[in-house]
Amino acid sequence: MKAAVIKTVGQFEVQDVPEPETGPDMIKVKIKYCGICGTDPEILEDRFGLMKGRPPRQGPSGPRIIGHEACGTIVEIGKNCKMGYKVGQRVAMNFRSSCGVCYYCRNRMEHFCEHSIPASGSYAEYAVYHEAAIYPLSDDISWERGALLEPISIAVHTMDQANIIPGRTVAISGAGPIGLLALELALKAGAAKVMVSEPIAEKRAVAKKLGADITVDPMNEDIIKIGKDFTGGRGFDTVIEASGNLNAAKQSIMLADKGGTVVWAAVYPYDREIPVNPFYMYANELTIRSVFVAPYSFPRALNLLPKLELDPLITDIYPLEKIQDAFENHKKGKSIKTLIKMY
Repeated sequence: MKAAVIKTVGQFEVQDVPEPETGPDMIKVKIKYCGICGTDPEILEDRFGLMKGRPPRQGPSGPRIIGHEACGTIVEIGKNCKMGYKVGQRVAMNFRSSCGVCYYCRNRMEHFCEHSIPASGSYAEYAVYHEAAIYPLSDDISWERGALLEPISIAVHTMDQANIIPGRTVAISGAGPIGLLALELALKAGAAKVMVSEPIAEKRAVAKKLGADITVDPMNEDIIKIGKDFTGGRGFDTVIEASGNLNAAKQSIMLADKGGTVVWAAVYPYDREIPVNPFYMYANELTIRSVFVAPYSFPRALNLLPKLELDPLITDIYPLEKIQDAFENHKKGKSIKTLIKMY
């Protein structure tokens, strides 16, 4: 099969590699689309904290293939699979499954599973998944929408952390895929006033189209003052930081109202820190939460697929053989969601 293999730090090479084998509890999928996640460039460039220093090739396991925001068609089903999936069925996938037996799985924290079952990388013609990672797509869901199931699941978990109820005020930092999906879900959850901060004008325009009351350029405007003015001098009930910028993460604390909730819904450099004033936290009773993958979120994300406005988020589609160009374009910052289309 054709696959984008990481040959050296920062570089893909599209080459012929063996198809992954389908184990007894696994399902093989012919990939249609795989989206570029914000973590993928970090993995490619060896900057992602969870994978820092892993070699381009992982010994006998074969070439290093990444990519996880995928959808496609089932082509092979392991003999022990139980859910009645069919060859030819349209599906979208999680990139990992939990073991179900470790301490965290049995304590309602499956995302911290100690023995998680990874899928093979999806920047490839074929990938294999544990049966528990498979979610059927109805015929009325486009392939492009199907590829957004995983990022929608992250936005769903962000809402789980965000303490948004009808009438609340919300600020969102970053109008990338997660920030914009969080905007849509916050409005569906009843947010009455939403401000989105984003330095790129094109992305601010999309945020406005999707329902943001006001948008702010944090590079050229005083976001704290604008936010305070917008909320009658108080600050926001919930602040969602989805840009991955350390300054924005620090600033999110100052945007929150007393008793507010701050959610860091992004990946930050693994070796950096930001100062937090403990007296300020004490005096304002703030809650800071974070988002790590998407526990128990995929069924709800699947229900939301036909309900969200997703077309404005899909800004670029590249064929697999142009994946390096896709990543270079992603670095420029103007694309929102880039999809890689397989052969």
